[in-house]
Amino acid sequence: MRSRVICMAVFLALSGPALAQTQVAPAASSACSRSPHMGEHNRSAELIAAHHAMRQACAADEARFCANVPKGCGQEKQCMMTHQAQLSSTCASAWQNLRATRHHA
Repeated sequence: MRSRVICMAVFLALSGPALAQTQVAPAASSACSRSPHMGEHNRSAELIAAHHAMRQACAADEARFCANVPKGCGQEKQCMMTHQAQLSSTCASAWQNLRATRHHA
């Protein structure tokens, strides 16, 4: 009994940080219905640069809030939007810049 309690305490201590991160439900199918870079050839150089800047500015926030989220199908974006109020000012500013660039493109 005592060893079972110790094992459970160790398990909870080690899994606590992972459980605190947001998990996004997997897509209905294992493959996306679109390619990851669909329409990239239609994007302006300014929009591609703004997207790249946003990815760099938000890398730490993504690692903090969405590390366990599977890549692709918009799941990372969905996770980041869930944590929008908690994002760093650098990341939030980059998101605003990307939105502005999309609306002017």
